[in-house]
Amino acid sequence: MNFFEAQDKARRNTSWLLLLFIFAVAGLIFLTNLLLLGVQVYSNTGLFDFSFEALQNYYSWKTFIGVTIGVGLLIFAGSLYKTLSLSGGGAAVAEMLGGQLVPQSTTDLQERRLLNVVEEMAIAAGMPIPQVYLLDDLSINAFAAGQTPANTVIGVTRGTLSRLSREELQGVIAHEFSHIFNGDMRLNIRLIGVLHGILLIGMIGYFIVRSLRFSRSSRSSKGGGGIAAIAALGIGLMVIGYAGTFFGQWIKAVVSRQREYLADSSAVQFTRNKDSIAGALKKIGGEGAGSYIESPTAPEYSHAFFANGISSFWQSLFATHPPLEKRIKKIDPRWDGNFLYSEVTQSSVAADTAKKPASGVAAKMAITAAILSSAEQAISQVGTLNEENIEYVRSLIIAIPTLLRNASQSAYSARAVIYAILISRQAEKEQAWTILKQHADQSMPALTEEYLSEIKILDENLKLPLLEICINALRELSTKQYLQFERTVNKIIVADKKVDLNEWIIQRLVLQQLNEHFGLRKPAKAKYASLSAVKSEVETLLSLIAYVEHKDDSEAAKAFDHGKKEIGATALNIIARQDFSLKSLDQSLDNLMQLKPLVKPRILRACVATILADGKATTGGIELVRTISICLDCPMPPMRV
Repeated sequence: MNFFEAQDKARRNTSWLLLLFIFAVAGLIFLTNLLLLGVQVYSNTGLFDFSFEALQNYYSWKTFIGVTIGVGLLIFAGSLYKTLSLSGGGAAVAEMLGGQLVPQSTTDLQERRLLNVVEEMAIAAGMPIPQVYLLDDLSINAFAAGQTPANTVIGVTRGTLSRLSREELQGVIAHEFSHIFNGDMRLNIRLIGVLHGILLIGMIGYFIVRSLRFSRSSRSSKGGGGIAAIAALGIGLMVIGYAGTFFGQWIKAVVSRQREYLADSSAVQFTRNKDSIAGALKKIGGEGAGSYIESPTAPEYSHAFFANGISSFWQSLFATHPPLEKRIKKIDPRWDGNFLYSEVTQSSVAADTAKKPASGVAAKMAITAAILSSAEQAISQVGTLNEENIEYVRSLIIAIPTLLRNASQSAYSARAVIYAILISRQAEKEQAWTILKQHADQSMPALTEEYLSEIKILDENLKLPLLEICINALRELSTKQYLQFERTVNKIIVADKKVDLNEWIIQRLVLQQLNEHFGLRKPAKAKYASLSAVKSEVETLLSLIAYVEHKDDSEAAKAFDHGKKEIGATALNIIARQDFSLKSLDQSLDNLMQLKPLVKPRILRACVATILADGKATTGGIELVRTISICLDCPMPPMRV
């Protein structure tokens, strides 16, 4: 199953979850009505009678409809409240679990190693770098959470940092990246919302029973039958709530188990090292703390952890994760059955962090990304990782000058790096400097000038990785700081009265991701299932790529035809160069983001085919296609010409 099929399956699983939720609500409504019937009969007769005669005498359609509406609204409101509370993306889940954001500027060796691993793998996959949260648990566990790649976070426990080697940590992170690629995260958040609504009935029953213990005056004023009826109602609601939990845990177990096997095998495929993830699982089995998370909210997200995060009756009955032994055996069939025991040593962490490939130009030349050779090859790489790309990206990051590398790790100085990149591309630099002095923080012009000299001589292959690292750091800005930054960026871009393609790529990559992170842009919803609904948008996209690759209009038209042939849509027509605008490209991409997963590969194939129409591609063309793929939430790894 490729990336697009996995995304489509995840979307269909969300629909399936909604159907199961409706059936669960119907079942709970039936049980609640049955319970209320029994309570009313008992209040009048002193007996629990559920006969048809009792139903006719003591229960009315009006009561049934009232209970049905009441229970339905209660469950829906509870689910909606929880879902909205997590609408902020992965950060909301991480904070719910007690996680603390690991700042990009951290100097802690363990945290620095973790950030490096996540950074390298994200850039190698061609996706936004997730923020990282740390849970203060000594156990070994991790999770990925979010609704889109732009608001994804990865959380790990302190024990994961202190007890795993770099290779084992990489295996765990690769496992979580598999969940991101497979579209599991949004489903995980939906599960939390659904279960919360169902649990509300049980919680109401608990409060009714609990209140009886403190209402002695009520007991003296009412008869024993009334007290018993209220107690029966409370206990009954608790039972119904637990019945809902029972089915909820069963749903989580069914959904989660096979996904864990898939993520394990994907992690081995990504790292090409079965000992990495197998070693982490063996250490979980050998550690006293295991993989258990102490947070009181851990049961709500138990289905999304790297390994079992809780220990309870429900967990043993409906485990969301396969047993450790089975997972290890699937990865390492020759395993002898012995778990591993590790000791926390700061020196080993320092030594492990220091293991880096040769730096500078030599490293960059020694390790390279795959050569873009065909549309099918490019599409097959979407949503994947491999060791070569990880090492290639690692060498690129090391090759970034120290001044810029350090600046990109701070939310404060990362702004100046972005300003420097934009000003270096401006034809009217004086006007850009004036805008910077008027709209940015007072210290920004001097800092920008310091970085500008390095930006001017920076290798083109290093600019995108630098940009992506900056974007991740900029997520740590306050909303007020970000709005000021966004306004300044937009003003600098239009300072010379035009927006060129390079500026558009920076603007689109930076502002789309950050606007979504700060809640200024809503994640796109899948809406279009056919290309006919986005015909003009596809024409705009392929026309742009054709003109980027070919300055001659006739050659551009031939390239456009190659893309049209690849997509299988003969009715497409190239837009005249003079009629084309980057504003129309922005609008087209916004609409294309609403395509359903299985339609997106046809778009990307056509883009690559247009680039390769003459048998070769330019660096600018590849950067453009990768920007488009990121905007469409289809992470494409780095490729070279």
